[in-house]
Amino acid sequence: MAEDDDEREAIARLYRRAAFGLAPGELDDLAALGVDTVIDRLVDGDAHGVPAAPDDPWAGLELPLFDSGGAAVDAVDRWLDLLLGAARPFEEWMAWYWHGHLVSSVAVVVHVPTMVGQIRLLRRAGLGSFADLLRAITVDAAMLRYLDGGESTAAAPNENYSRELLELFALGVGSFTEDDVQAGARALTGWRIVADIANPDPVAAAGRGELVAANHDDTPQRYLGRRGVHDVDTVIDAVVSHEACAPFVASRLARAVLGPEADPGLLRDLGRRFRDADLDLRVLARGVLEAVAEGRTAGLVLGPMPWLLAAQRATGAVLDPEARHWALYDAGHLPFWPPNVGGWPGGANWLTSSTTAQRYTLAGAVAAATAVDHPARRAAAAGDLAALAGALGRPAGFGDATGSGGRRSRPATTASARWSWPSPHPTWCWRDQRSEPPAVPGPRRRRRRCRGGRRVGVARAARRPGAWSRRRPGRGPRCRRPARPGPGGGGVGRRQRRAEHPGAR
Repeated sequence: MAEDDDEREAIARLYRRAAFGLAPGELDDLAALGVDTVIDRLVDGDAHGVPAAPDDPWAGLELPLFDSGGAAVDAVDRWLDLLLGAARPFEEWMAWYWHGHLVSSVAVVVHVPTMVGQIRLLRRAGLGSFADLLRAITVDAAMLRYLDGGESTAAAPNENYSRELLELFALGVGSFTEDDVQAGARALTGWRIVADIANPDPVAAAGRGELVAANHDDTPQRYLGRRGVHDVDTVIDAVVSHEACAPFVASRLARAVLGPEADPGLLRDLGRRFRDADLDLRVLARGVLEAVAEGRTAGLVLGPMPWLLAAQRATGAVLDPEARHWALYDAGHLPFWPPNVGGWPGGANWLTSSTTAQRYTLAGAVAAATAVDHPARRAAAAGDLAALAGALGRPAGFGDATGSGGRRSRPATTASARWSWPSPHPTWCWRDQRSEPPAVPGPRRRRRRCRGGRRVGVARAARRPGAWSRRRPGRGPRCRRPARPGPGGGGVGRRQRRAEHPGAR
């Protein structure tokens, strides 16, 4: 019996750390297969009869090249729904992981179809050869736009991508020199984004990377200790053959799953295994998941996005797509919007006061959207923490901190204590909800006075460029129009605000 419990906890741990949680009853079905079979199905769904995911979850979605904001919300929502209900959750988790490692942001890329094309690439190549993935991302249209590779010519080489390729994507700090950055930049010159407006596929219409020979510097370079490097293929060959590549990539992926403080000896073993497999990501992934199943993990703080999807999956809660979109934006963990080329910081950064407050809000929204007869709702109402943990995919129970917090919490008794959740109205409003409180209560959200039309503060404006507040009758005390996308991720300008809303400053 104890061994069965250990297997159930190992499977639940796999789905918490390297997927997006478990649906009700799913753990029972997986436990009947055994943990080894579960790992096989996660890593290689084709070989074990797991239904394939949709080739293109964005099929049929209108993705205009120049968008006022709606297409970005729709594109992100389609991806979140795919992650939420994926039959092959680890494959989709790997695409999400690479989105935070091989980073591009719609704030700079601007064109939503171009970002969709990059996510397609990550889904397609995220568990294949790292060398193939790295070459494809180097000439991907979104990456060419994000790190200025599409503007790099023989006459004026741009070093942005060359530097990030070595420092953040493949080798790590201390494994290269400035001469390597300059040589790589010259070898990668000449790429351009070429649009195909007549193509019915909006991603292809937005453009793809093509080499313009006249703009390329084909002079052989000395790069990472190699001579004769002169184009994208020889650059990638030199990078993936470098002694630092396999340990760096393996440790980054392993820490994302096992925890930032994972055992260094285990990380070295995974790096050697990855190198010996010629940088086959499926081999590396299997090694990481086996370590998770064996319990060789460290503390890990889930980011708001995977945490929210796991909560939705466990409870069956259905949230308003646009409200979910902007809530994740406020939490700092919205797909398509990484904060910088380093990706989302993770770790203790997810425990700041603002992010924690937004996570409370998301938890309240999930609680309010959970069916009254759901086991998690019933267990919370009864104060049964063991049953609540089981309903939320934690068969071993909550940790000490969560358990003590749950015992101290009290049920809400008045309408004023219920969670506020944004209305589906596109102007994102907080309202005083006058209905029964959910069974899983949360702290009260203080109402804030509106500030005319001024910006809502440095920290919030940094997360949502151009966000502003303005009092509108019947819309609650604080209403903000979402930022309008534009070059560089800017929002609504002062002159445009005045034209649209007379009286706004």
